[in-house]
Amino acid sequence: MVHLTRNTHQLFAGQHGVASVEQLTASGLTRRQLRQLVAAGAVEPVLRGAYRTPSAPFDELARCAAVSAARPDVAVAGPTAGRLWGFRRLPRDHRVHVIAPPASNPSIAPWVVPYRTAAIHSHDIVHRLDGIRITTRARTAFDLARWLGPDDLLSVIEQAIHDGRLEESEMWAVAADWISPRRSWASCFLRQLTRRLSGGAAESHPEVRIATALVDAGVPGLVRQHPIDLPGYGRARFDLAIPSVRWAIEVDVHPTHEGTVGSAADSRRDAAASMVGWETTRITRADYELRFTDVVAELVADARHRRATSSPHPSRR
Repeated sequence: MVHLTRNTHQLFAGQHGVASVEQLTASGLTRRQLRQLVAAGAVEPVLRGAYRTPSAPFDELARCAAVSAARPDVAVAGPTAGRLWGFRRLPRDHRVHVIAPPASNPSIAPWVVPYRTAAIHSHDIVHRLDGIRITTRARTAFDLARWLGPDDLLSVIEQAIHDGRLEESEMWAVAADWISPRRSWASCFLRQLTRRLSGGAAESHPEVRIATALVDAGVPGLVRQHPIDLPGYGRARFDLAIPSVRWAIEVDVHPTHEGTVGSAADSRRDAAASMVGWETTRITRADYELRFTDVVAELVADARHRRATSSPHPSRR
């Protein structure tokens, strides 16, 4: 009776229970032995050219590994790639979206959704150690313009820059070669890039949403992740700030801000900021979830009042 070799077990373990025919033969199995293993139920064909072990769950990662193993000319993309990168605001359709060359046939499996295009560079694809080929963070955000609305797309762009420690120029570059009238979604991506505030990338969707609402209401001078050195505290960053009036806005929706330790740290930082003439307004999770419209209106009114009553002075960092 044929058994899986140790190398084959290691191969399956490292690729979510999936391997290509070429990988299996390289691990020591002959094609005849592979057929015998299929007959015995030890492995199962999952796509033409790829097999899986029934002992591993056939989850989203395994399906991505299967497509990557069976079709070396495709890459996981779109919402699926976004989920693998951990992006927020994404649809969950339980299908594997892939980018494939023109006129190709990546798979006839109903759970594979191909987007055929020549509009991709090799450097837009990452080869993961678990066998999955996936579009880069920047390219994934670019492609998601076909699925997401403007605000959600802006939020994903911010997350891609923050999580990937990317420069905004890298986001512009990923779209530069593919702008055309036939790709209106590409222009949408560039429009969202132009909406970004100056400063660092947003760390949460609520931060993006609050900032967008303030900008749309006409609040000028707003910057994101404003750095400042605070006496007795050290280097800090304000989620949002208007430096010209020394006003910071902190979007405290994360549960850590509600605990005793988090609240004490926030108070200590606010006190240090006040020593250098900065005032901090904090938006709690309850404010954000239950009073969003009212909170935005209050912030807009506060910004106008501060600008009207402030005397010109240089911003202190």
